[in-house]
Amino acid sequence: MLRTLTAALLLAAPCSAGSWPPALSGGRAAAAPVPEASAPALADWTVMYFINAKNNLESSGLMDMNQLELTGSTDRVKIAVELGRMNGQHEGDDHSEGDWTGVRRYLVAADRDTTRVNSPVLEYRGAADMGSWRELVSFIEWAKVNFPARRYALVLWDHGNGWLPVDDANAPDFYSLKGFSLDDETGHEFSLPQMARALEATGGVDFLMLDGCNMGMASVSYELKDYARALTASEEVEPGVVVRYAQFLGLLNSRPGMGAEEFAANTVRTYRDYFVNGGGDSEGDPLTQSALRLYRMSAFREKLDAWALAALRAEPVVLRAAAAKARFYGEFPAYKDLCDFVNLVSAGTADARLRALGRDLVSFVKKDLVIENWAQDAASHGLAVYLPSSDYDPLYDGLAMSRDGRWDDFARHLSTLSK
Repeated sequence: MLRTLTAALLLAAPCSAGSWPPALSGGRAAAAPVPEASAPALADWTVMYFINAKNNLESSGLMDMNQLELTGSTDRVKIAVELGRMNGQHEGDDHSEGDWTGVRRYLVAADRDTTRVNSPVLEYRGAADMGSWRELVSFIEWAKVNFPARRYALVLWDHGNGWLPVDDANAPDFYSLKGFSLDDETGHEFSLPQMARALEATGGVDFLMLDGCNMGMASVSYELKDYARALTASEEVEPGVVVRYAQFLGLLNSRPGMGAEEFAANTVRTYRDYFVNGGGDSEGDPLTQSALRLYRMSAFREKLDAWALAALRAEPVVLRAAAAKARFYGEFPAYKDLCDFVNLVSAGTADARLRALGRDLVSFVKKDLVIENWAQDAASHGLAVYLPSSDYDPLYDGLAMSRDGRWDDFARHLSTLSK
């Protein structure tokens, strides 16, 4: 197992396999054993990055790793990374940095060279499957054991597709393998329920960031509500190049005692700043980014259910018109902004009770659920929902929000109105 070891790293990252010290070449006796180190000091935050670049995002993965090095770890803020690369993907194969492949784990060290990753490798994972939720569990456990902290953040970095599989071919196996973090080497993804299972198995985190396209959805947030206090995600697709990691980690280093909600708000604000003031390329889509209080998701679902039950009796023509006009995201007409849709229904319905429930729901989303929202359009309020105009997808029935609530009933009802 390949490692780069220094005296400082021995204190933070004990060997996970084999014996220490290794035998020297030529049959000479090994050096005397190193005394067992004391437990690592408790940091304020450990920020964990699971960067699956074993796909066409390889160049972006290396760029973001270099951005993390602009800040680096400190005594109070540790940055732990699992980064994977491969060769032979159908597009985006990057041969820089010696064209190394496989999966590596790092404690990020400060470095001003943005052309090469210089942080020492603490563990080499070979061809580990980063499309497996068990690999995510292994990484979180490794980071928490080696870099304990008062608070933890997890950034899941890769292709996202809302609650649906990234690759349509994986839909038949959705609940066991598919949903986020596409590993082109294995063809595997882990599903949204498995993402929740991984967080549950590792004790959850304080702040969770889903750095992938279209993950700012009610069904996604509800699935993860018990395993983090705050969440940042995007309703819309995300461009391939976003420069903000060094910026919001710099803010964390300057105030390491901040809580999860402030951390989450800073991730949204630095995203905004990059595109408003930093010359970022939106690649043609009006961009979005929002931070949510996950501990308010149960109260949100109750208000959503009350609105959905009343809306089942609303005028079909009003529901169809609102669904057709509501802001949708990326290539998915069924992913629509919740508040925009509810406001459009309220504007068209004659049902006074439905209008009142709509005002209450929208007010709750804006004032209680959303910590910070930024969008390049006026119709995106921070949370998208599944609203199919036809062909309701039965996979949706397996999500926690469908089991616990009534939105699946309304979505199924809406899908029949155009038939």
